[in-house]
Amino acid sequence: MTEKVCAIILAAGLSSRMGQTKQLLPIGERCMLAHVIDRVLEERFTKVIAVIGHEAAAIQEQIHVVDNRFQWVIHPDYRLGQSSSLAAGIQQLSPADSNVMIFLGDLPFISKQTIQAIYESGSRMVHEQLEPFMIRPLYKDIPGHPVFLGRIEESLFAGMHGDQGARSIFKRLAVKKCLAVKDEGVAVDIDTPQDYKEANKQIIKLNISNK
Repeated sequence: MTEKVCAIILAAGLSSRMGQTKQLLPIGERCMLAHVIDRVLEERFTKVIAVIGHEAAAIQEQIHVVDNRFQWVIHPDYRLGQSSSLAAGIQQLSPADSNVMIFLGDLPFISKQTIQAIYESGSRMVHEQLEPFMIRPLYKDIPGHPVFLGRIEESLFAGMHGDQGARSIFKRLAVKKCLAVKDEGVAVDIDTPQDYKEANKQIIKLNISNK
């Protein structure tokens, strides 16, 4: 039996270290957030939620998504940090949506193979575990995204604050697994102008698909 898995893309931040709206910065022929959305929609997720806040209108105007699984969620309190954005995304799930993968809007280089590996690993664990669990990729001992949360319960997200995101949940879960990957893209986020400069140099190397 194939388990239902939803996806949440966190892209509501201020981009304060970048100095401009990084979600809309071009990476090749597409903007950064569009790359992430495109890659996520290639997979078998039953629902894909992109949580935006800062410059939400501009993001929606520039990025057009034609897929009935996709929805924008505008988070007015995005200044409270990534955890509040994650909570806003989780609130859009139904009680039947107990499996979710968390993506970041500034990690556009994650490979299709990595997403599939985490998805499949999480789907298998759903049948092995009766309690909430987490799987996250590990590149050269560096933890990254996307993170798979399985058999989640609303109580797991109580007490999240600031920019901790799923890290605070990870500490509370008894069942957690790190999946070693060779994909540098799980840990290469783009926060500063220097990061962005390097990212554009790595487009061919990291096999970004320009659509």
